[in-house]
Amino acid sequence: MAGWTMPVQRASFRGVRFDVLSVDDDVYRSTIEHAYPFVNGADVEDLGLNPLTVRMQAIFYGPGYYTDFKKFLSVLQKSGAATLVHPIRGRLQNMICTGASFHHEAEMIDYVALDLTFIESTPAKPIFVFNYSLLAKIDALLTELENFVDDVMALYGEFMEIVAFAANTKSRLLGVYGALFGCFEQVRGLFDFDKTKYGVSPVVTQDNFKAKSSRAVRDLVTMIDSGLRQIATRKDLTTRAKFDEVLRTIRQIKHIPADLVSDKNIKSAKEQAALKSLTTSFSKDDTESVHLMMQLASSVALLRIATELVEDDDLLPQDIDYITTQVRSQIMDNLQLLRKQADDEHRGEKITVLSTPNTSFYTAAHNTAEQLRNKVHKFTQLALATINRKPPLMVREVPFSGTVQQIAHAFYQDYKRADELLRLNPQIRYPNFVERGEWLNSYVK
Repeated sequence: MAGWTMPVQRASFRGVRFDVLSVDDDVYRSTIEHAYPFVNGADVEDLGLNPLTVRMQAIFYGPGYYTDFKKFLSVLQKSGAATLVHPIRGRLQNMICTGASFHHEAEMIDYVALDLTFIESTPAKPIFVFNYSLLAKIDALLTELENFVDDVMALYGEFMEIVAFAANTKSRLLGVYGALFGCFEQVRGLFDFDKTKYGVSPVVTQDNFKAKSSRAVRDLVTMIDSGLRQIATRKDLTTRAKFDEVLRTIRQIKHIPADLVSDKNIKSAKEQAALKSLTTSFSKDDTESVHLMMQLASSVALLRIATELVEDDDLLPQDIDYITTQVRSQIMDNLQLLRKQADDEHRGEKITVLSTPNTSFYTAAHNTAEQLRNKVHKFTQLALATINRKPPLMVREVPFSGTVQQIAHAFYQDYKRADELLRLNPQIRYPNFVERGEWLNSYVK
């Protein structure tokens, strides 16, 4: 009888070797039979392979058999799958020994026979992979907002194309750049930025209008974002106070163009002279485009700041709701400004030399508005997810007179949550003495 034509391996499980007398492998498919009335046969649905089943007859023998046998018994007590070395098929991963029987005979000295059953374990794979954790949502929204800044710049670029195209409307070119220059100076002064880092020339020509305007707008957007971020990172303010201060500053930015027309914010004669040298007819219409751009830049910064702030665990649900409401209000104001500006430019009301409506600007404005709606919708969903992570609120009666630390221990069995009670109950004036019978806001758990 000829021998094996392929190498036979020494069987082992979890590193313990044993000799094999015979091995049986079972491979079956999982099926479901669907039978129908008056139809011969059945529709067999294939559900895939059943787990591989390996049955072995193994032995330990010889003078040292008992030591090897005890070692094998110890590995059988371990839970989980492991590698089985099959004498024919080689290494089989994720095999579990589901059954083992041992047979000793008096006439067979230093010998034990084993009947072993192994079944293949296949780790479950998720049907759907969800990447909508709170942190993932925050990161995704922040990334989108970074890209949205470029869209705002592209929108203003389309507007500058309108102004540059109207070659014979020199007065508007000078007026638009004058508005941009004036707003640039006011924003830089508002945040007290270095003039050497952020500077713009008051001199402009028809040839360099687009290049100078683009550079000035980009620096202006950067100043607004950096200035508002500085406020949001202040250590001396609470999270709610930071947001309110950011809102107050955005309102200041909002009024800059109108105040610029009325000379309300022009403090120095030098600044006034620079503006007057640029244009002699500085009107409200000239400021509308830069006003829109500044508001869009403020909204992007506000969305980014609000997204980072709602991550703070110290924020109460009502604070998150307040932040969300203010953000949505800011975005609604921007959408109205954007719609008005797009309609005016589309009709060519401000540049009479245009023979056809400016569809390019109108399209860019429409895309910007849709993206803005999309961003605020995602932020709203993020805020709701953040609120839902927090335990629900309830009102509890103080069971005894004592300090807020004692009350926290009575509510939560944790005195360290006293600060939490103070945030939930700003009406507490004397934390060291809370009277019995008072009603306090608290989390359920």
